[in-house]
Amino acid sequence: MSDPGRSVTVDVRPPTPPSRPLTHRARRAAALQLALAALAVTIAPIGLRALNYVRRTPRLQPTYLPALEGPRERLPFDAAPVGDLAGMNPTYVVIGDSMAGSRIDPRVLTELTHRPIAPLLQPASGPAWWYLALKNWVIPSGIHPRCVFIFFRDTNLTNALFRLDDQFRWAVDRVALDREDEVNAVVAARQSGGLYRVRDFVDRTALATETREWVEPGVSASAARIVEPYRKKRADFLVKLNERFGLDHLRPMDAADIQLAEDRDADFDAYVGRSFLPLMLRDAGRAALPLCFVRVQRRPAGGRPPVQSPALRGYVAKLRAYIESHGAMFRDDYGDPALTLDLYSDGDHLSPSGRRRYTEVFYVRLRPLFP
Repeated sequence: MSDPGRSVTVDVRPPTPPSRPLTHRARRAAALQLALAALAVTIAPIGLRALNYVRRTPRLQPTYLPALEGPRERLPFDAAPVGDLAGMNPTYVVIGDSMAGSRIDPRVLTELTHRPIAPLLQPASGPAWWYLALKNWVIPSGIHPRCVFIFFRDTNLTNALFRLDDQFRWAVDRVALDREDEVNAVVAARQSGGLYRVRDFVDRTALATETREWVEPGVSASAARIVEPYRKKRADFLVKLNERFGLDHLRPMDAADIQLAEDRDADFDAYVGRSFLPLMLRDAGRAALPLCFVRVQRRPAGGRPPVQSPALRGYVAKLRAYIESHGAMFRDDYGDPALTLDLYSDGDHLSPSGRRRYTEVFYVRLRPLFP
């Protein structure tokens, strides 16, 4: 007899029909779809080139970074800082991004040293900008400062592609000459895989950059036209929208602008030869410019300096040895007891009051450089 308390599960799903081989008609349909897709891929670049010809879109010239981008309209090189530096003849030069800008107060450091300070700062910049500022601004000015300080975070110095994306390249334009063959060679060496080569082929074949010059404004205008059909009101709407999303409307947060170093970037031996660091050291040595690289401390956590992985600790040790072996100086802010959390504002940036305190600490810690 069956147990009345026992549950039984019955599978009521219909049986799976046996797989059938594709019929001749289905194979022909699949082949036709594949052929049409291949034809579209082939014809699209030709069509885009024809549209650019009809519109008389001017052909753009290659830039100083052909390994990274196709032809585009770049901003001109800004030669004004060369003359400014020559006229100022500073005793100290500070190069970096907002990490340097939120730490070094030139007025305070000038008061402490009784010497002129020249800050060459570009928010959201990377090692390409720092190197080009040194090569194309500082060295051609003919000045001989007592020290050139370059501020960075963790593995940024050996990450040649850091802050070299499209959104940051306008800033690099200002420090780049018409040709930067060595910079381009470093970028080409750092790129891995065939993704960049495929993108470059598409850009050149379809004149993608030229096409974007007239397609993107049209798409943006169409979207704005849907929201506001009247032209005058539409222009005001776009201005207010851009202002609303400006930096001054962003809410400060602890995690703002924290570029976390990952262990894959902490392989010093793999990346140093494909970075701008050797060029910085070489060019500064030839010009007899003393360099001091300053690694800033990231935001403390729990009353202690941020945790460092074993890979990052090993990276920093090799970085220090490499820099010092090439005659430059290395200052590591990590673990400095004076750099407490109350100095910080958002992310790794310091507050205005923290900036003054950091400058004073910086002066004390590097006192031999400020006689």
